[in-house]
Amino acid sequence: MKAYLPVRPGAVATMDNTRPTFVVDTLDELRGPTAGVVTLPVMLDWTPANTYDLSSSSRLRRLYETVLSEALSEDDVAGFVDKATLLRVWPDLRLPPRVRMAWEQAHPQLAA
Repeated sequence: MKAYLPVRPGAVATMDNTRPTFVVDTLDELRGPTAGVVTLPVMLDWTPANTYDLSSSSRLRRLYETVLSEALSEDDVAGFVDKATLLRVWPDLRLPPRVRMAWEQAHPQLAA
């Protein structure tokens, strides 16, 4: 599903309000890798540091932050994010408010 941050009455829409956040319908759809090295496609991470060693907790968190913020479809999220890992690292992820809000509204167990 696509989720958008609502515009407060009288406020001007910003990129946060017009850019969709892609959220899977159920966390069971998340089937991403849990070990090894992952290289994100340029459409998700155009930086020279687009390769992530999942044995590094900081690189794993950065991968999840990038995918959740930059995904262009639910398939992007499902292919790179793992359910158990997401549940474990969720509190430590540094996400834009629009992304955190969309995911926590769709999956309240993340906010708990």
